[in-house]
Amino acid sequence: MGIILFQDQVNQVAIDVAGFTGLEADQMRRAFGRRNNELMIRHYWEKFRDGAAELGVTEETAERIFKKFNGHYMFPESHAFAFGATAYHMAWLKYYYPLEFYVAIFNQQPMGFYNTETLKEDAKRHGIAVLNPDINHSREKCIIRNESLLLGLRYVRGMGDAVASQAVAARDKGGPFKNLADAMERTGLQREAIENLVTAGAFDALTAASEAAKPGAPSNAKSGRADKTQSGEPSNNNKKTGRRQALWEVGLRYRAFNTQPPLALPVEQDMAQLPDQSQWESMGEEYRTLGLYPEGHLMALARPHLRLGILSSRDIEARADGDIVTVAGLVIRRQRPLAKAVFLTLEDEFGHIPLVVWPGEFAKYRQLIREPMLIIRGEVSRRGGTMNIVAKHVEPMPAMNNLPKSKNWQ
Repeated sequence: MGIILFQDQVNQVAIDVAGFTGLEADQMRRAFGRRNNELMIRHYWEKFRDGAAELGVTEETAERIFKKFNGHYMFPESHAFAFGATAYHMAWLKYYYPLEFYVAIFNQQPMGFYNTETLKEDAKRHGIAVLNPDINHSREKCIIRNESLLLGLRYVRGMGDAVASQAVAARDKGGPFKNLADAMERTGLQREAIENLVTAGAFDALTAASEAAKPGAPSNAKSGRADKTQSGEPSNNNKKTGRRQALWEVGLRYRAFNTQPPLALPVEQDMAQLPDQSQWESMGEEYRTLGLYPEGHLMALARPHLRLGILSSRDIEARADGDIVTVAGLVIRRQRPLAKAVFLTLEDEFGHIPLVVWPGEFAKYRQLIREPMLIIRGEVSRRGGTMNIVAKHVEPMPAMNNLPKSKNWQ
């Protein structure tokens, strides 16, 4: 139909129509993809025109052909074929075997377009639960457990392949760990690794079981909760209790490794009664140690504190073209292609919000756009079955440290 789709076709047309060598054709093709390329394109047009004339092609026809070259959308044909085949295979796996699909994707990180927090949210929208690592059940890599994705130990900050294998080998050799002290003694992990495992939730089940076993502890039956402590899995209600206590215990028990084994002394008399972490604190620590928050999304906790009128990604689905809306979220993409606009994607607890920032607004807000979380007011634009919000005003949103990083392209 006279439409040039692939890089290969640009090169071939330049060779056939204007007599370019293969090198000259590829150099011209590369010029179309560069910024501030007007002078280069003019040079190649003159060369193309003159070469076409020598082969009997009129200047009018040569110009019509030259204008079909476009640096914005050219792919190599082999890449396009491989990409299409891979996309089809991935879509098939994701539809028919979503749990296995996400486990495989998580085990190949870092890769691709999205960070693990965004992948986790996508998994949740497809009915797949992502579980915090568990010192007694996780392997080095992510695995399937109870029809959920159980994070591997190497997802914990400071737990590389060798350290994660060290912990798994100790458990495989001596059986499940009975408590925190048992795990510290048998694994021989460094203090930072143990503390990161605690704050990542890897000891939640053991901590809950230990608390339940103490004399005078309220029974789950009396509190109306199902008893899961016998299976080593805490209920959601007490999932994150005791992390501060566990960190305190690590400080009491840890001794740097040397040639003389440490004397196992009791520490119960030195334990302090500490308040449980708030949900905000647990979330912040999990972002720091895991790079994601398995239980939920930051925006779900932040939304009750936002001013009225800020819409979610779910709310804007029903908004008409031209409506003025205000949205907020975590920035997961910043992209500035050869087009004039800058494209952003915000993520909230329900999905993604695509935004377009035109040059005038970008010049005004370019420093603010670098912030990890944003509140943006703009106009809904619906074109050809797609929806974007054209940004009119940008302001930063208070954020915490260690948030997932966005993917940025210039």
